Amino acid sequence: MRGKVGGPYPIEAMVAEMVAVTETKHTSLRAVMEEYFKRNPHLAGAKGLARAFAAGVLRSYRVLDELARRAVGVEPRRMKPFERNLLRALIYEAKYRPVSADRVLGIAKRYGLGLGPRELSLVRELEPEDLAKGMGEVGKLALTYSLPEWVVEYLLKLLGRREAEELMKAFNRNPTVWLRANTLKVSARELAERLGRRGLVVEADEHLPFMLRVVKGSVSPSQVPEHAQGLFYVQDKASALAVYALGEGELVADLTAAPGGKASLAYQLWGAEVVALDLRGERVGVMVRLLRRLSAEGVHPVNADSARPPLRAKFRKLILDPDCSSLGRLGHSPEIRLWIKPELVHTYAAEQRRLLKAASELLERGGELVYSTCTLTLEENEENVLWARDVLGLEPVEARPRVGLPGLLGLREAQRLYPHLHDTVGFFLAKLVKV
Repeated sequence: MRGKVGGPYPIEAMVAEMVAVTETKHTSLRAVMEEYFKRNPHLAGAKGLARAFAAGVLRSYRVLDELARRAVGVEPRRMKPFERNLLRALIYEAKYRPVSADRVLGIAKRYGLGLGPRELSLVRELEPEDLAKGMGEVGKLALTYSLPEWVVEYLLKLLGRREAEELMKAFNRNPTVWLRANTLKVSARELAERLGRRGLVVEADEHLPFMLRVVKGSVSPSQVPEHAQGLFYVQDKASALAVYALGEGELVADLTAAPGGKASLAYQLWGAEVVALDLRGERVGVMVRLLRRLSAEGVHPVNADSARPPLRAKFRKLILDPDCSSLGRLGHSPEIRLWIKPELVHTYAAEQRRLLKAASELLERGGELVYSTCTLTLEENEENVLWARDVLGLEPVEARPRVGLPGLLGLREAQRLYPHLHDTVGFFLAKLVKV
């Protein structure tokens, strides 16, 4: 391998391998990267570059695929996953990174891709506007922001052209990082001062006193000693808001709780005893390690199906943040764009209703439930809440503090948060009382 362009482990091939795995297995890029660098510790120095490179490829994959068709003359969908993603990576480099033509051409030749000098020149010459000629509104927006066409169409109907496009732009920007000060160990003010000395500049949130927004930093938050010491947890503000809106309680059930962010916050805020259920054993293991790091001793993980919880007690407080289509995370987790399909929305919505029914049965009369998702669809949000009201007797009430916009379909008590408006993931939350 010595002397080959890119060295023995070209970053382009590393990124292609990781994105190929996440594309074929529908697994989070973060999890794939963690596993990759665990297997290849000698490459750990490239982790930051690989993460940024992969995110860039994913946020522009439709442009890259169209350039492959127009300039290289290949259909990416017919290529093997590794080759498809290596070609995406090389086109991305040629188009958007200050990388020499010799490197791009050398790596393309090394892996047998049909990207020569003529094709490379075309890649650099063609602009997205050229590629979008002749396309309709949905097609142009899908290409420009590298989103599935059905997602673009859905957002246009939901929000209107101007608001939808602002949201799509936000999905292609680096998302804001939020840190939750673990006030069991340190005050938010002291943590901010300590992080500042590490080169992480943070500012306090106006709504949630334990939340800090990362303004700038020369180091990843997960790399500073305070993270390993459990002085903070990387958690989006919207996720923390869902717990804060639930209000104080002595005994809380958290269904589909892993990785444990919400359950640990309920304990942190109120000293509540929290029963935290999750079906997947490996995720429960992740939760156990997090709880240990945060010293959240009052959270009790249970490896069980939340739709059939093995619990006899009734609860006055309950958290339900089920799996969803994750459209609100298209910026944080751009790999979702590669596999999310409209039929999954209906699959998730049906499972969410099963979980809402189970949650209702666990609640005592007068008990409160916060239902939240990190998606934007009506089917998984307002329509589910209205179904819970009409069928289960769960009455929506005002969720405070009011941070987001009112819910849709007349459900003004609920909140919707958007990255371009609230600096969070796209998120929905509703507070329900069992009447």
